[in-house]
Amino acid sequence: MAVLTFTIEPDEFLGLSALIELDGAADGGDTGSDAVSKARALMCGALADQLREAGLPWAPSAEAVKKRAAEAAEPTSGMRALLGNNQMRKYAAYIGAFAVLVALWGGYVQNWQWTGFTANDQLWDWLKLLLVPVALGTIPLWLQDKDYIPRPRRVAYGVVIVGWTGFVIVGYLVPLNWTGFPGQTLWSWFVLILLPVSLTTTIALTSVRVRSSKARLLRPYQKGLIVAFAVGWIVTVIGGYVLRWSWTGYAGNTLWDWLTLLLLPLVFPTILLPALLRWISGNAAARASAVQKEAMRVIRGLRQIN
Repeated sequence: MAVLTFTIEPDEFLGLSALIELDGAADGGDTGSDAVSKARALMCGALADQLREAGLPWAPSAEAVKKRAAEAAEPTSGMRALLGNNQMRKYAAYIGAFAVLVALWGGYVQNWQWTGFTANDQLWDWLKLLLVPVALGTIPLWLQDKDYIPRPRRVAYGVVIVGWTGFVIVGYLVPLNWTGFPGQTLWSWFVLILLPVSLTTTIALTSVRVRSSKARLLRPYQKGLIVAFAVGWIVTVIGGYVLRWSWTGYAGNTLWDWLTLLLLPLVFPTILLPALLRWISGNAAARASAVQKEAMRVIRGLRQIN
């Protein structure tokens, strides 16, 4: 068996110590896991992820590696070559942006009917069109890589969110009719936002990179935000149905309407789908976690024997 020895830096050791402490807290106070076994487990997990992305199983045989290497060495097709060329992608982005500008100019200025833009001339219409792809491109990144996003960029994103919130308020108070916000109730915003946000959040939380229970642990401020939103929602429900706050848009919506609104984006992906997947797979995720814990226990035992 080959032996690989390497040195870790002090900050890396601090990170390992933190994970060991978290593991011990999750296991009911058992902090017997040492840095070597934890590092080995992390390395195995990272190797398995990289091998999976490369199309190889864990652990790959020499024949499987040679076959995959031969496939990778084969000449790429013309389309793959174009997609892998940074310069070509940049040109394609410029061409796409120019085409969008021409379509906007033709639709709104020249009244090209085939674009359909004149019938969708409010910001609200564009939100309904773009919110899902924007959410798919941003929310998973925030959940998976939030610790690696530079602080200036996070501050900039926060400023954009605050600015957008102020813009929405101004759209109602002035009012700015071209935004399409006047006349839209809280129910309308739920219909607009709930599905893309819950869909992308579920995708991110069930991805490989955040599969472990430790990664799903909520921080105190996140729990506070969830509680604040829940309390605020309850207040609006009481106000909408009991106090007849017309701006909520709740009046007239029955239990069936609420089920239609909440069942697909919230209940199904967060409660029903995980249970269904566990049943279909025979609770494979739990068994895999048990195998990993058993492997770590064996490693600790071998470490003590040596």
